[in-house]
Amino acid sequence: MSVDYVAYIDEAGDDGLKRVYPFYENGSSEWFIVSCLLVRAENDHLMLDTVKSIVSQFKNSQRMDIHYRDLIPAKKKIACEAIALAKIRSFVVMSNKKNMQNYYNEKIRGRPEYAEGDKNFLYWWTVRCLLERVTEECEIQSLKDKKSPQKLRIIFSRRGGMNYNHFRDYLIKLHGQSISGSLYNKFGDLRWSAIDHQEIFAYDHKSMAGLQLADVVASAFYQAVAETPTRECDPQFAKMLKKTVAFKVEMARDGDKYRRRFGYGVKLLPSLKKAELTAQQTRIFDIYSAPDWIKRR
Repeated sequence: MSVDYVAYIDEAGDDGLKRVYPFYENGSSEWFIVSCLLVRAENDHLMLDTVKSIVSQFKNSQRMDIHYRDLIPAKKKIACEAIALAKIRSFVVMSNKKNMQNYYNEKIRGRPEYAEGDKNFLYWWTVRCLLERVTEECEIQSLKDKKSPQKLRIIFSRRGGMNYNHFRDYLIKLHGQSISGSLYNKFGDLRWSAIDHQEIFAYDHKSMAGLQLADVVASAFYQAVAETPTRECDPQFAKMLKKTVAFKVEMARDGDKYRRRFGYGVKLLPSLKKAELTAQQTRIFDIYSAPDWIKRR
């Protein structure tokens, strides 16, 4: 089946829950972030052009692919500025894990798709939250452009120990629960008109330009909140991506319209209040919470 949209998904941080920083100095990361770079299928070929443009501006580089963690700040700036000009929409779900340390979901005990333990649970859960927003965007845009729902291809950056057929099974089960009205989480659902269960794939990071750009998005937002005694948060690169981040148009009390990105293109789990973040960590959320006015009277 042909698709109209492609979603490239990558992550930053790790999803371990047993020993979480800052409760354990050498524990797993405080944050786990998943990102999606959403592109219309007709523009998918432009992702390679964007990567080539970025790499061409790197001095003394022999690599033809992009990996954010290997870039010096000047190269991160080049990458983020190029992505900001690309024909894409980006989404991030940012999970602060402090309140999830040692969490285990009893409802999944014994299921083969979760045999690998808690890592699959958190990974799939955050991807589900991500896809709730991504599929909504696809449905809204396809109804506006073509007057009928169009399908989405989902492409993961392959990571060790993950079985992506299990994710397909997970989505099929969620779909059934959605149809029967038996979803355990009543606060959100995917727009199933955009989902084709056969259009779920995983590829190596280096093999697809879209995955390399999704890595930049995830890692830029991770750098905005990852704080240690020797490293401050740095939101400058995530801020550069603002033009690409998906938004909803809202109306203020005075009738003026603005773009709302926080809660849609940028989703924090748990809420700001419950996450108990430091002042440094909240800076990126202040940036994305501020109304982006479309027109003021």
